[in-house]
Amino acid sequence: MNTSFEIICRFGMNRNLCRIFGKIIVCSFVIFTYGTFAVQAQKPLEHEQRIFRSADNKLFINKNLPLYIRVASSPEDEADSWLLESSKTREYANPMYLDTEGLNTLRSPSAVDTATKKTVYPLKDIIFDVFADGEAPVSKLIYGQSTVYKKDDIFFFANDMDLKFDASDQISGIDDVFYSINGNDYISSQKHPLDIKDEGNYNLKFYAVDNVGNVETLNVLNFVVDVTPPVTSHQINGINKDNILAHDATITLSARDSLSGVARVFYAIDDGGYVVYNKPIPVSLLNDGESKIAYYSEDQVGNKEEIQYIGTVASGKKQDDGDGEVFDYYIDREAPVVKLSFEGDYHEDGKEFISSRTKVVLSATDDKSGVQKIMYSYNSFLTNEEYQESFRPQGNGNIKISSTATDWVENTAEEFDRHFFIDQIPPESKISFNGSVFRNRDTLFVSGQTMIEITAADKESGVKSINVIHNDVEHLYEKSFVAGNAGRNNIQWMAVDNVNNKENEHSLIFVVDEKPPSIHHHFSVEPIGEKVVRDEKYTIYPSNTKIYM
Repeated sequence: MNTSFEIICRFGMNRNLCRIFGKIIVCSFVIFTYGTFAVQAQKPLEHEQRIFRSADNKLFINKNLPLYIRVASSPEDEADSWLLESSKTREYANPMYLDTEGLNTLRSPSAVDTATKKTVYPLKDIIFDVFADGEAPVSKLIYGQSTVYKKDDIFFFANDMDLKFDASDQISGIDDVFYSINGNDYISSQKHPLDIKDEGNYNLKFYAVDNVGNVETLNVLNFVVDVTPPVTSHQINGINKDNILAHDATITLSARDSLSGVARVFYAIDDGGYVVYNKPIPVSLLNDGESKIAYYSEDQVGNKEEIQYIGTVASGKKQDDGDGEVFDYYIDREAPVVKLSFEGDYHEDGKEFISSRTKVVLSATDDKSGVQKIMYSYNSFLTNEEYQESFRPQGNGNIKISSTATDWVENTAEEFDRHFFIDQIPPESKISFNGSVFRNRDTLFVSGQTMIEITAADKESGVKSINVIHNDVEHLYEKSFVAGNAGRNNIQWMAVDNVNNKENEHSLIFVVDEKPPSIHHHFSVEPIGEKVVRDEKYTIYPSNTKIYM
């Protein structure tokens, strides 16, 4: 005996009423192409749209699949089944489609007790649940504790990268996430978790698939793995002569990073703390002795460079600090020391005097970078002539020479002036006699007691000496002296001033007369006889005799 009963099939808010005989079973037939095969690079895999039963026995069907309902009188898979037909809504059945996302129900009114085969009161529906899933899942990449930096839609990761996929689906749940790296085939993240360590550029494409075959729209992520720290170098701004720096020089730090880019540059002076570099560092901050700058760079994902050093070392020798190299620089803060001296005739007596033969010598010393040039001026307001070699200043009178010097790092000595007097005029001298003097025509006669006195005068540097040659005997005149021996005398003399200007030599011939005059007498006639009177003998002359003296 066949027993008939009514089943109401409800999909969402729709109700289909059908009469059937036997047991009811829900089945589906899906037309698809299925298989696992290699695909071209970057082409996602093909995924089956299917029906899925979860561990808690819920039935999920891809909403895009056609649905067919069969009935059987046995739960066995091999039992005969019959496809249900709809007489009233034939055009919407076989196949039919579920209209509601999520829970759908198949209902049959008036439940029958399975033991007594009688209607259960109060009346209740028999409800079959089926879940429709037509929405694609959503996935994303989780960075975890990774250090990440984004620039121009490109992500940069450090070597602490910890990348994982996170996918979710509201209805049937996630089946798997598939990904492709740099154009390689798509692979399962469940079988091959994402593991990237090597530095380089990466193109990651991934998508999620839910348990009924809905496929997510492809996600694309370009990123770079950066494990190399930046490299920092220093540059000296300003004058640098053989690693000797000018006091106003600065040190510029520049860093480069080929991947994520430089984030910050840090530096510390001596034992001070590290600060962010943002402008050139004045070398004036360094000590003349042992002093250094430590520096390093950090890129955008935290890769740090090993510490490097630059500084001044009192020993002037390159040293190794263990963590980095110290480049030796010496800071030249002092200008050269300039000196003016004279080569040749020179005299100082409250004032400096030179002759026209004297050379001016300029010299400068600098025990660091060395002297680059000496500049001077000669009776001028502008000290713009470069000194090459010693020179003889011209003129006669007061002279001013201004000079300065510059070392190789442009330290310039304070200009100084030197005032002196050029004396080109020789002294003038004259001779005089102190005592009896007689000139007869061109001959000068002096007595043996007459003294010779020579005087000289010089208006500039003053008289240094008077050189005398008296009767071929040379001596320096110090004081008046006796004219000389009896007879002809010869004297030459010449005055010299304190810068050795010599007057033309003078000469003089004179006669020294040391003998007094003698008186002679005689008579005008010869004597006429002789006579002895009182034992004395007398000569006798006539009475008219004259005596001549």
